[in-house]
Amino acid sequence: MKHANLQARAAAVLNAVLLEGYSLDESLSRELKKNKAQKGLLQEWCYGTLRHYERLIYILNQLLNKPFKRDDADIEILLLLGLYQLQETHMPHAVSVAETVNAVNKKAWAKGVVNAVLRNFLRQKEMLTIEDKMPETALYSHPQWMIDLWRDAFPEQWQSICQANNERPPMALRINLSRIAKPAYLKLLAENNLAFQDIAAVPSAVILDKAMNVDVLPGFNEGLVSLQDVGAQYLSSVLELQPELSILDACSAPGGKLLQLLENADTSVKVTAVEIDADRMLKIKENLQRLHYKNRVKLITADILDLKAWWDETLYDRIIADVPCSAMGVIRRHPDIKLLRQPEDILQFAEIQYDILSTLWQCLKPGGLLIYITCSTCPEENNDLIQAFVENQADARALPLVSKQGFSTEFGIQFLPGSYEGDGFYYAKLQKIAGTLPY
Repeated sequence: MKHANLQARAAAVLNAVLLEGYSLDESLSRELKKNKAQKGLLQEWCYGTLRHYERLIYILNQLLNKPFKRDDADIEILLLLGLYQLQETHMPHAVSVAETVNAVNKKAWAKGVVNAVLRNFLRQKEMLTIEDKMPETALYSHPQWMIDLWRDAFPEQWQSICQANNERPPMALRINLSRIAKPAYLKLLAENNLAFQDIAAVPSAVILDKAMNVDVLPGFNEGLVSLQDVGAQYLSSVLELQPELSILDACSAPGGKLLQLLENADTSVKVTAVEIDADRMLKIKENLQRLHYKNRVKLITADILDLKAWWDETLYDRIIADVPCSAMGVIRRHPDIKLLRQPEDILQFAEIQYDILSTLWQCLKPGGLLIYITCSTCPEENNDLIQAFVENQADARALPLVSKQGFSTEFGIQFLPGSYEGDGFYYAKLQKIAGTLPY
């Protein structure tokens, strides 16, 4: 059975996420270091099972006479994987059932249980998947607290947010307009028989109809194009770039916004990028090397909150604060967030974000601009936080932001998955008012 070993490998990845609290990226990376064979299929099964977890667990519970004991959670996870394959993939049913059974390791008694449950599902599939009878968590495949949060914050969009989160993310590209015009790059895609969607509202953005390896993407290795979500590309429209500016990119990794800045900035602009994680800093350096921008940036590996570790008391004209956040806007790219994130995490992130914002404010010139960014759809990390900061900081004011793709809020702009082509992002544009005492 050619998939049996792969089935066990996928179950091991899911065990690491669901039982040990590892991120999907971490657990997949560990597994692929051991064996890269059938990488695509392994990823599909793991992402898909987590993406549809709430619905799968609901269906499984209807098929069980009693819940599994805690010590047998690995068998439950294997069953979820099997149910995902039977419901969402083109894998032949008989093969999926047989290979899920074959992937049972050590617990011989479980083979019969797995076989019976999966075959029972196939017999009752039509009845078990009637959506009108499902609770909200199963219908939308999200935990209840997330559904409630979005329903309260976005009463007209919460359902489309959930739906978009359960879809596979698009492969969005940012064209390096300093090196090639958009029509010329779109022509290059067409010449390579690559279907795409031109995002007319964003000058640098295009979405491929089908994901592909970046190594064979036209112009990637030459720096003509990079991977970046449509929502992240909004940055270039709010920076108000001019020659001779000094710009700080705080919390810089993975570097997409840094590269976007360099593609749009005059070579006279002085750029400093700070990142706390040494491994992620290496990724930034690789991308700078690919685009031949390594000599245009001063890189510092340090904690942005520890001013003494990195700040020479230079005041910046622009600061990009793409802060750590709950990542609730990028669930379609990281479905494990639905399972790993907890309600109390949101306020913990908000406290860190406020600290970062307060720290960076000291580094901004009077009259300068700070662009605050999260990939979150939680008001506590976004509009509520900026409101609190502006109310407490006498020399801070939020400038209005507009976009055809986003929703203007009182203190910024919110991009929501399902309402446009990109992920969930929030932007606020803060200006330090010259001549105003901070307290």
